[in-house]
Amino acid sequence: MSDFSIMRQNMVKRQIMPENVTNPSILQALLAIPRERFVPRQLSHIAYMDADFPLHVDRFLLRPATLARLLQSLNPSLSDRILYVGAGTGYGPALLSQIGVQVRALECEEMLTQEAERLVVDLRLSSVDIVLGPLAEGWEKEAPYDKILIEGSVETIPEPLFAQLKEGGVIVTLKYNKKRGIRAVKYIKEHGNLTEIFLFDAFAQRLKDFRKRPSFIF
Repeated sequence: MSDFSIMRQNMVKRQIMPENVTNPSILQALLAIPRERFVPRQLSHIAYMDADFPLHVDRFLLRPATLARLLQSLNPSLSDRILYVGAGTGYGPALLSQIGVQVRALECEEMLTQEAERLVVDLRLSSVDIVLGPLAEGWEKEAPYDKILIEGSVETIPEPLFAQLKEGGVIVTLKYNKKRGIRAVKYIKEHGNLTEIFLFDAFAQRLKDFRKRPSFIF
């Protein structure tokens, strides 16, 4: 057994399961997908640390337990069409692919999409499609989606993502609020509106594409 395999087992046992992640498919995916491949090579030895991980300017990979809890809250099923916004180098989409879900993985940084595409091929993740474009615009070509996951904290859900979600569909993300801080939330689209459900307190870097525009006072 390799050192990285042991690290994955320790991650699941000591970081993931203590935070009430019990979905067996997600736990198995976390054990199977080599997280160390999705971070800069020179930092692979600390890929399993219990913290957000820097990937690029303004782009981070969520700490393992936070990402696992978001995935569990998304409750992916084999019939779902999922849009993954802020895919980075593709670790989150790779976990969903390991479960067997069809994923459109959207990233705005070309360097990250190139690395994600390479990893998808190397790991033979046939159900992940990496796409490049502005995060706040979603990916209309394959809409509508059953579920959307946004990796990172947001202040608002842009209209394009709302429009690309099916009626009855779900968005899971981390919401930034100046007074409340950052909280994981689930949105359910019902009768053309989004109902917000609090999930848990968390921390994540804010995504610049999802910040509210300042209002002007005259």
